[in-house]
Amino acid sequence: MIGESTPRRRRTIGVIFGGRSLEHDVSVVSGLQILHAIDPQQFSPLPVYIDQQGRWWVGDDLWQTSSFKGGGPDRARLTEVILAAGYGTSALRPVEGGLARSLRTLAVDAFVPVLHGTFGEDGCVQGLLEMSGCAYVGSGVLASAVGMNKRVTKIVALHAGVPVVPWLSCERTVLEEGNAWLQDLPTRVHDRLGWPVIVKPCSLGSSAGVTTARSPDELVAGVLRVFEYDLEALVEPFITNRLELNVAVAGLDPPVASVTEMPVTTQTSPLSFSEKYKRQGRKSVGSSEGMAGALRVLDPDSLSSELRARAQRYATTVFQAIRGEGISRIDFLIDADDGELYFNEINTLPGSLAFYLWSAAPHYWTITELLARLIERAERVQAVKRGLQRTPPAELRLLT
Repeated sequence: MIGESTPRRRRTIGVIFGGRSLEHDVSVVSGLQILHAIDPQQFSPLPVYIDQQGRWWVGDDLWQTSSFKGGGPDRARLTEVILAAGYGTSALRPVEGGLARSLRTLAVDAFVPVLHGTFGEDGCVQGLLEMSGCAYVGSGVLASAVGMNKRVTKIVALHAGVPVVPWLSCERTVLEEGNAWLQDLPTRVHDRLGWPVIVKPCSLGSSAGVTTARSPDELVAGVLRVFEYDLEALVEPFITNRLELNVAVAGLDPPVASVTEMPVTTQTSPLSFSEKYKRQGRKSVGSSEGMAGALRVLDPDSLSSELRARAQRYATTVFQAIRGEGISRIDFLIDADDGELYFNEINTLPGSLAFYLWSAAPHYWTITELLARLIERAERVQAVKRGLQRTPPAELRLLT
C-alpha cells in the first residue's frame, strides 16, 4: 500500500568462534551464547566455526553444544568455507568438494568474532576482515594487537595517566644466549620487585600458564613454563592483600562503562582457569557456562563509590587510548593495604562478551539489545571506511 514502508530484510550476521588458540573451548562456549542471543527478528545469525587447524566451517550442527563434544563436529555434515575474494564482497565461498556442491556463496552483512587468545583476539582475524572490507563487531587490528600484549598495554595505560602494576619482562630469546639469564633475572626481580611475584605469559588469557614464585628457582620454573606457550614472560609483584575488580566498556557513542564486578578468589594465588570458568556463581545471568558462571559479586557494598567511579573512568580511558570497539573487559587490582587501584590488563574479546555486567542497574541491557547496537555501529564504521578516498594523488602515481 502507498505510504507503507518496506520492511528491512534480516541481515546475515556471521558469528565466528573456535580458533587455533589454547582458549578454543572457551571461544566455543562464548560463541554459542552470542549466536543464540542475536535477535532473530532483526538478523539471521550464521555460525562460523574455525577448527584448531584453522579451517572455517558452516552448518546446522554448529548450533548445538553437543556437536563439539567427543572430538568436535562431524566435518562430513559441515561445509568448509573461505572468505570470498574481492574488497567489499563480504561473503563466504564454499571450498570445492563435499557438501559444497549444494551450497551457494553466503553473503554476510557483518561478522561478530568471538575468538579468544592468539590468532583471533590479537588482530589476525580482524586484519583478514579489514582486507576483505567486511563489517565486524569489536576492536580493530590496532586495539586487538595492543590489547593482546600485556606489556604494550601497560605502556599505553601509563601514558594515558592510569596507574599500573610494576613489571619486568623476559623474552624467550634468552634460551639461545646461554645460562646467564638464570642468575640475571632473579637478581633483577629481587632488586626491583621483591618476592613473591606473579609470572605470566605476555600474550595469553584465561590465566593459562600463570604461576606464583617465591624464590629464584620457582621464578625460573615459572618462566620456562610460560615459554611453552608464549614468546615473552611478564613478572609482577604479588600483592598479598589484594582484591580483583573488573569493569566492561561498550564501544558506543560515547563509550559506556558497566557496573563493577569483584571475582571471588583466594589470596594465595591469582584467579585460576577453574575459578574463571568452571565454578557456579551468584548474580550471574544466562548460562552457567563461560564467564557468566564464574563466582563473582556485582558492585560490592564494601567498594566505595569513589573507587568504583575511578575504576570506571580508568577503564574507559584505557579503552579509548587503544581505540577499542565492541565490548572489552578491563581488569584491575586493588592493594587493600593502601587502597591503591592498578590497571592489570584489558580483554578486547572477554569470555561471554561480559554480558552479565550490563543486565544490572543502571543499564538493564540484555545482551540481545547490546548486540543489536554494536552490529549497527559496526556497519556504520565500515560504511565510513569504504567511503574513504582510495584513488592515489598525482604525486603517488609512479606507474602511469
